[in-house]
Amino acid sequence: MFLLLVDPSDSLIVAVKPKALSGLDIDDDEEDLKFQLPQSTSWWKKKLYSFLLNRLKLPDILLMAIFSLSLKAWILVILWFILAHVTHKWDLGPIYILGTGFCTIFLNLGRRQPGDVSAYSIFNEDFRELPGTLNADAIDRDIRTGQF
Repeated sequence: MFLLLVDPSDSLIVAVKPKALSGLDIDDDEEDLKFQLPQSTSWWKKKLYSFLLNRLKLPDILLMAIFSLSLKAWILVILWFILAHVTHKWDLGPIYILGTGFCTIFLNLGRRQPGDVSAYSIFNEDFRELPGTLNADAIDRDIRTGQF
């Protein structure tokens, strides 16, 4: 038994260590959460993964980032860094960064299929709104008809 003298102005922080749950194999759950390559992965990716995991001891989150990108995406990333170095030498770095931002925005706008409508009515034919859109006209119409 411990005798603890505590003043009213003192703070006491207590942490309790939980007991391990019996009958549950926690290692299996952790193994499921680790990054794993699909079975259909090529042999060179499997060798690279093995090297990065076993020899270099890279964390799973980094391995996930490395193997989630396609070869085309990696080429674009490397090309972007090479061009960034060139533009830095020519003192055009800020323009390069802004240009990259604008290109990223415009290339990711997407294309609408025929018959698709935009969520913004100004982009639709006859300014047609999506069903269920709540705006000032709908509220005014509901108040005047007594439905609000």
